[in-house]
Amino acid sequence: MGGGQGGPGGGGGGRMFGPMGRSLDSVTELREQFQPAVMKRDVPLMRDELHLDEGQVGIVETLVTDYETQFTEASDKAQEQQRDMMRQMFQSFMGNGAREKFQESFQKIQSDLEQMAVESGGELPPEMRRQYFREQMQKMTDEMQKQREASGEAAETRRIASEMAQSAEKWRRERTQMETTLMDGVKGTLKGDQTSRWESFLRFLRREKSLSRGRLSGESVNLFTVVDEAQLSKDSVTKLAPMLDDYEMRLDAALKSRNEYLGQNETKALKAMQEGDAKAMEQLADRMIDLRSAVRTVNEESRTALVAALPSDEGKKLEKAALAAAYGRVYRPTKAERSFAAAIELPDLTPDVRKAVEDLSVLYGTEIDAMNQRIAQTMRKSEPERLKQEAVRASGLLNGGSRFFDAQPEDPTEPLLEKRSEMTDNYVKRLAALLTPEQAEKLPKGNSREDGRRQGPFGSWTISEMPEEARAAAKAADKDGNGVIEGDERRQMFQGMRPDGATPDAGGGNGQQGGGRGGRGGQQQGAPATAG
Repeated sequence: MGGGQGGPGGGGGGRMFGPMGRSLDSVTELREQFQPAVMKRDVPLMRDELHLDEGQVGIVETLVTDYETQFTEASDKAQEQQRDMMRQMFQSFMGNGAREKFQESFQKIQSDLEQMAVESGGELPPEMRRQYFREQMQKMTDEMQKQREASGEAAETRRIASEMAQSAEKWRRERTQMETTLMDGVKGTLKGDQTSRWESFLRFLRREKSLSRGRLSGESVNLFTVVDEAQLSKDSVTKLAPMLDDYEMRLDAALKSRNEYLGQNETKALKAMQEGDAKAMEQLADRMIDLRSAVRTVNEESRTALVAALPSDEGKKLEKAALAAAYGRVYRPTKAERSFAAAIELPDLTPDVRKAVEDLSVLYGTEIDAMNQRIAQTMRKSEPERLKQEAVRASGLLNGGSRFFDAQPEDPTEPLLEKRSEMTDNYVKRLAALLTPEQAEKLPKGNSREDGRRQGPFGSWTISEMPEEARAAAKAADKDGNGVIEGDERRQMFQGMRPDGATPDAGGGNGQQGGGRGGRGGQQQGAPATAG
C-alpha cells in the first residue's frame, strides 16, 4: 500500500531530492515512501467497508491516530537524514569549483555553437547542436571524474550513496512494521461476519491508495469509478457485476506485484546510480515497465469486455468515459467539440443552419475519432521507452556518465497533436462561417493548440491528469464542467487551494496522474482523499 502524492514531512520524492529524486522516481516508490498507509480521515472509509459499529470506530480511530502520529514523527526523522546525506553528497560532488567548471563549460559550448553557426552561414541543425553538446559535456565530465577519483571525492560520494541506500532500506523496514502493526490492530477489532470482509477491504484500500501511482497512460484507470460516472442503467450495472468482480481480483494481483517491486527498488536503484551501472538500471526499468504495463493491460482488457457486454448506446458511453480516464490528454473535449456543443444550444438558429451545424459536427466527430485513436496508440507505444530512457539516464547522474547528457527523446505525439489542432481550427472556422457574427461571438474562446498539451504547474490543466491533492479545488473551479481549467478558472482554483491567511503566491503542487475514486461496485464517490 502507501499514499498518494506529496508527503507529511515536506513533499514528494521529486521535490524533496531534486534531480536525483526525479530520476529515482522512474524505477522506485520514492514519492510514496514517506506517506502513511492510512490516515485519520480514512476512518469513515474503513467504517463503511468493514461495517464497523460505533464502538469499533472509536477503537480504530485511536489506532489510526496513534499510527499517524508515530509515522509522521519517524518519517520526519528519516527524511531529514536523507536530506542531510543528499546535501553531503552534492557538496562532495560539486566541490573544488565543480559548479564554476560546469558554468564555464556551458558558456564555452554556447560560444562554440554560435561561432559554428556563423561559419556555416546559418542555424545549425538541432541534432548537430545536441550531439556537439553531449560530446563536449562528456569530455568535461570525464576530466572532472578523473580529478575526483584522484582526490578521493568520488569515493566519498559513493560512500554517502551507500549510506543513503542503507538508510532507505532501514526506513522501508520500519514503515512496513508500523503498517503491519496498525493493520493487525484493526483486524483484531473485527467480529462475526466482518472478518469475511477483510480481504475485500484490503483490495479496496490498495486500489484507493496505490492505483493513482501510474506512470503510463491507462495504468491509473479505476473502472469502478468509470462505471459509476458513466451513469449506466441499473440493469446494466447488475449485468456487469460478475465482470467487475473478476476485474477487481485481476487488478489487485497486478497492483500487488507492481507495488512490491517498486517498494523494494530504492536500494538497488541507488546502488546502480552510485556505480554508474546503466545495465542494472535498465534491467530495473524493464521489469518496472512490464509490471506497470500489466496493470494497464488489466484495465484495457476489462474495459473492452465491459463495453462488449452492454447495449450499443451504453457501451459507447462507457468506452468514452474509460478512454477519457485513460488518455486525458487525447480524449478531453477539444475547442471544436465545445464550440459545436455551444452552437447547438443557441436559441436563434434557423432550422437550416441548425441542420448544417449538426452535419458538420458529425463530420468532425468522424475525423477526430480517427485522429484520437492514432494519438492514443502512439502515446501507448512510446511511453514505456521514454520512461525506460529516463531511468537509464539516471545511472550517469553521480559520475557524469554519457547517458546522463542524452537529450530527452522527442514526444512523437506532439506532431499529431499539432495536426489535430490545425484540423480543429479549420472546423471552428467552418462553424463560425455558418453563424451570424453575433452568434459566432458566443462560441468558446481559447487556443485550440492547448488541446492535449501538458501545461501548468501540475503538468496539465486537465483535471483527470492532476495529482489527487489538486483535484478538489480544480473541480470546484471548473465552472463550465468541461474537465479543463481555463481562463479565470485558474485563478479561482489557486484561491481555493490557499490555506486561510495565505499570501496570493501560496499553494501549488506537483505530481502524477491519479486514478479516480470509485468504490467497490460503485457508491463510494465520497471516499476520503489519499494524500496528506
